[in-house]
Amino acid sequence: MAAASSKPTAVHYTLVAFLLIMIILGVMLYLTSQDAGKAKAALAAKEGELNQVNTALRKSDTDLEELKKILGKSQLQQVTNPANPRDPLSVVGSLMNDLDTYGKALAETTVAGTIAKLRQALDTANAELASKTDSLTSSENTVLALQGRYQTTVDEHQKARSDSESLTRTTINERDEQLQAKDLQISELTQVKNTVELELQQEKDAREADRVQSDNEINKLVLINDKLREELDEIKQESFEIADGRIRRVDNVSRIVWIDIGDADFLKPRQTFSIYGKDTPGVARTPADIKGKIEVTRIIDAHLAEAKMIEEDIYRPMSPGDFIYTPLWSPGRSEKFAVVGLLDLDGDGKSDRELFHQELAVRGAEIADEVDDDGVRTGSGIDEGIKYLVMGRVPDPGDLANLEDQQKAKEMSQVQAEMRKEARLYGVRIIPLNSFLDYIGYKPKRRLFRPGENRPYNLKAGAASASVNQPLGDITSSGQVSGSYGGSKLPPITSSGQTSKLFGGKP
Repeated sequence: MAAASSKPTAVHYTLVAFLLIMIILGVMLYLTSQDAGKAKAALAAKEGELNQVNTALRKSDTDLEELKKILGKSQLQQVTNPANPRDPLSVVGSLMNDLDTYGKALAETTVAGTIAKLRQALDTANAELASKTDSLTSSENTVLALQGRYQTTVDEHQKARSDSESLTRTTINERDEQLQAKDLQISELTQVKNTVELELQQEKDAREADRVQSDNEINKLVLINDKLREELDEIKQESFEIADGRIRRVDNVSRIVWIDIGDADFLKPRQTFSIYGKDTPGVARTPADIKGKIEVTRIIDAHLAEAKMIEEDIYRPMSPGDFIYTPLWSPGRSEKFAVVGLLDLDGDGKSDRELFHQELAVRGAEIADEVDDDGVRTGSGIDEGIKYLVMGRVPDPGDLANLEDQQKAKEMSQVQAEMRKEARLYGVRIIPLNSFLDYIGYKPKRRLFRPGENRPYNLKAGAASASVNQPLGDITSSGQVSGSYGGSKLPPITSSGQTSKLFGGKP
């Protein structure tokens, strides 16, 4: 038993291990207690520093809040925004914007600088204000002095006005009495005036009725006079026109005539004349007196010209001594005419106004007054300088379907009546277009055929031979003429001397 108890057992080992652990734990505890003391001392030191920092931080926050209150930015939480230095939600950004806004040109980069500039500007403004205040005070004193003098003047004027008003009232009362007397007189005169005006109006009405009756009688007499004058003209066929010249020689073979006017008479080629027999009572009486028409082709001498026959009455051949006449030509001056109505020169029913103008211009005449195809009148009017009033065709409005054409026809008819009155007033002869064309020796150059028109083309009938009943051709004579023309510039004329058996010739 004793031998066995001297050997170490598990208990011994356990105890030894326990003791070792306890020793280790004690050493560790000792060491830990020393570190804990140091840590506590360090912690106590750090807590003291933290308290100092917190105290400084609280002071800084308090100072910052006071500064924000002073700057008027206590509502802003953020002091600055590094991403946007001018952020209006930060104190610094809002303050910089205020410096720019309120400082304007005086703004500096710092508040102190800006305030100094503003103070300097304020002092300058105050100095100017004080100077202006002094000037204003001086001006006010001057105004007060002037007001005093003005008040004195006003009082004087007020008194004078009062005296004047009193005098005016007296004068007005006197004038009112006079006006009442005048009003009474005016009333009496007005009654007399009304009575006289009534009598005068009755007299005017009576005179107007007499004038209307007289105008109607005058118009009727004018119509009767015009009708009688037209009838007298048709019966007497008087004309105050004189011939422009005479035919000196006729060549019926070449159909050429020579007339006794030329270069000295200012005659020009292409002038046309109507031909009248030497026994005719006068020229331009009626187209029935016209025996032919000629057109000047060549000026030979001072008083000699050559012309061709453009139309001839075979029953009344042209002969030396026949008169020539045209209203378009006068030596050394231009004749003037007035025209109204549609101008149909070739009988095709269409207006040939442009051609009419050309024909007159070629012959040296002019149209001084005219009514065109639309009824519009142009020109200087009819006076004593107008030779003829040429009457073209005026359409009847009842024959026209188009309203515009009817209106034009009515206007043309009205203007025609006015021109007829003017012509009668100045003694201007009124002739129809066809007679005018005959007087000037005009012959239509051509006549156009228009499809759809049913207009006859009448040809003048010739004479018939009594022996064989055949139409006669050229019956102009080729006999000899007198030698009286020898030595003149007229060409010589020869003849075969033979005549027709019908005129007594021997077989």
